[in-house]
Amino acid sequence: MVSLDQQRGRALGSSISAKSPQRPAEGDLDEELAIRFVNTVAWRLRDPQEERLPDADALLAWLGRNHVGSPRDLKHVRSAWQANAARAKAAYRDAMMLREAIYEILIARINHLPPPHGGLSVFNRMLARSTPSMALKWEGGDVTWGVRPQGDGPDLLKPIITSAAALMTGPRARRVKQCQDDRGCGWLFIDESRAQNRRWCSMGDCGNRAKAHRHYQRTRPKERGR
Repeated sequence: MVSLDQQRGRALGSSISAKSPQRPAEGDLDEELAIRFVNTVAWRLRDPQEERLPDADALLAWLGRNHVGSPRDLKHVRSAWQANAARAKAAYRDAMMLREAIYEILIARINHLPPPHGGLSVFNRMLARSTPSMALKWEGGDVTWGVRPQGDGPDLLKPIITSAAALMTGPRARRVKQCQDDRGCGWLFIDESRAQNRRWCSMGDCGNRAKAHRHYQRTRPKERGR
């Protein structure tokens, strides 16, 4: 006969394994810009993944929330894209290619491997094409990246390209890690802990879930043998 405690334990175990995983709407806004951009794909190690930037409009909205371009500049870009769908599609394709190239290079560094030629080639091409005419500007009581209204592709994405290049070549490159959540989170983060032993993208999300699961495994009642 199964005790009440055992029934509760089984129910808890079922809820942990069957619950559909949810990702926060946004990653940590204190994280490096390039990392935040890469993490617009949620559940990278699952099939299917969760795409957070499904189209050009979503890309512009994300850029605005992450202070890449002022609201006025991004409004002009949106108007230009609405008037030219092919232009919007090409800019969106560039953004997605850049995101995956950054991910491939950072994952290679995490695994102490040479970056794949394809990813490095894409990143270098966009780095070379990124315009030198961009600058910081003061608007709405804050300092933000200026984006030319006619700018697309590497022009629009230069803040992300700059962030990624600085991260890849700087002292924090060795601190980039991938979340070890067993559900397939796959988000990247920079481990700023003193002991360099951080395992999860967020203690408030994947970390707490993993700790709760380990606690349940340690404390769940043992069923009697039949």
